Amino acid sequence: MKIRLTGADELRKALAEFSINADRELANVVRGTAQNIRTHAIKSIQRGTKSGIEYQKYSPRRKHRASAPGEAPATDTGRLANSIQADIQGKQATVFTNLEYAPWLEFGTQKIEPRPFMVPSMEKERPKFEQRLNRIVDAAAKGIIK
Repeated sequence: MKIRLTGADELRKALAEFSINADRELANVVRGTAQNIRTHAIKSIQRGTKSGIEYQKYSPRRKHRASAPGEAPATDTGRLANSIQADIQGKQATVFTNLEYAPWLEFGTQKIEPRPFMVPSMEKERPKFEQRLNRIVDAAAKGIIK
């Protein structure tokens, strides 16, 4: 009995090419998702509903409406919103802020109720991310990504 397998080299080449193209598509999805999460977080701070107390601030003198527990932090100086960054490295991305007080706002403390802005932004983007991944898998199955 003899079995002859032909086309192995072509198959290897096609799989390698598919892998490169799929990696590129996945990197595009990751990049777009990270940027969208960053944008959602910034907008939630700058434009989201704020129903906390209003109080007088000084230097410069102004009124400020704080966020209520459960709402994204209310912007005052813009420091928090300006600190949100997306570090994108191929198929991996990290959306973060390096401000010391950001985790206190996100998760709360013993004295401060949480004012989440990062986790809700991620959760808002999660279904779109999953849809984009499914499109890549479907395209690969149909041979669109070669």
